[in-house]
Amino acid sequence: MSRTNPSKKKRRCANKTLLVFGEGLGEEMFLKHLRELYSYNKNVHVDVKKGKGGTAYDVVVDADKIYGSFDRKIVVLDNDKPKTEMIKARQEAKCRGIELIENTPCLEYLLVSILDKKLDGKNSDWCKNEFESKYIGKKKRRESNEYIKLFPKKLLESKRAKI
Repeated sequence: MSRTNPSKKKRRCANKTLLVFGEGLGEEMFLKHLRELYSYNKNVHVDVKKGKGGTAYDVVVDADKIYGSFDRKIVVLDNDKPKTEMIKARQEAKCRGIELIENTPCLEYLLVSILDKKLDGKNSDWCKNEFESKYIGKKKRRESNEYIKLFPKKLLESKRAKI
């Protein structure tokens, strides 16, 4: 006679685990929104964490300090930092086996370009001010339902090939 209950539901476990490490709060909230939209029932566990900011090198090192057995580690960085700093961060990420996704020049540029037309020649400060004044203010950046309203899956899918 078996000791296990055949009618008991088996626990689900993910085949792959993924750590996505954002530079700060803005990246964390948008990445969590993307996780909600795209990782449901995909047999992949996506863990989203945020850094404390600082240099690009520090963000890569902080991502490597996260405990856990992850199949892949990905760091999302803004590319508006000095070239020497970005080169150092790329080298460190390569040594530690971490993949880098660079937002050129920043995450807010990507978000505004999803919502608006092309933003040629705009710098990161302009994009950050534009995003906070038109779409999500600083006080509401922590609220996930703001991202749900602004970035539905249908909009993201339509802009996916262009951006």
